[in-house]
Amino acid sequence: MKRTAILLISICMLVLSAQAQRNKSQQISRFLYMSSIGYSGGVGNIELLDYHNDAFLPIHYDENSILKTIRNNNFNIDVNQLFAYQFNNYFYMGIGAGISFWHYTAFVPLYLNLSVNMMDSKIAPTAYLNLGYSFKWYISSQPEVMTRVVHGATTGPMGEFGLGVRIKLNDKLGLLLAGNYKVQHSSINYTIPDAAAGDFSAFYTNASQNLLYHFAGIRLGLQY
Repeated sequence: MKRTAILLISICMLVLSAQAQRNKSQQISRFLYMSSIGYSGGVGNIELLDYHNDAFLPIHYDENSILKTIRNNNFNIDVNQLFAYQFNNYFYMGIGAGISFWHYTAFVPLYLNLSVNMMDSKIAPTAYLNLGYSFKWYISSQPEVMTRVVHGATTGPMGEFGLGVRIKLNDKLGLLLAGNYKVQHSSINYTIPDAAAGDFSAFYTNASQNLLYHFAGIRLGLQY
């Protein structure tokens, strides 16, 4: 009887151990790819400075040096491709590239990606950070009709932070849906009026200012 009881307890322990192994998620290390599309709108205003009496753009300035303030009315549509390595079910990192379209210009970003899944579940909160540099693809040299400026005139560093959910369809396929906040360092070209030369602001510009463009939007991606 005692031997039978010990045998039954041993069998129960083996069954429970096997069940626990089946319930435990397998840690997967592999190369991971993600194709994504994003849309974001400009955030904040841009203050254009009048620095006629200064050969360099002033670092500190008062309200009298502001020529005018315009809205950051740029939209940003981008298509990205990520090549990464998944170290485990929670963390992966890699490099990405894409095309980012604005109203009248476009950038080609190249960046480093760091991503974290906060849970090992079918639907998990996720966060990512992209840091890199955006090269120019094309730009319109003629100022915009309403604002008389040329946005995003130069290349520069970029960054993007996203927070959302990852929906795992199987061990290799997943969906990403996230809200994001983007920044792009570039310059804006505009015209400082010159009474002697007349108004030519609709045709070309005579001043440039470095600034950081801000965007907020969403990103949808397919992981495979």
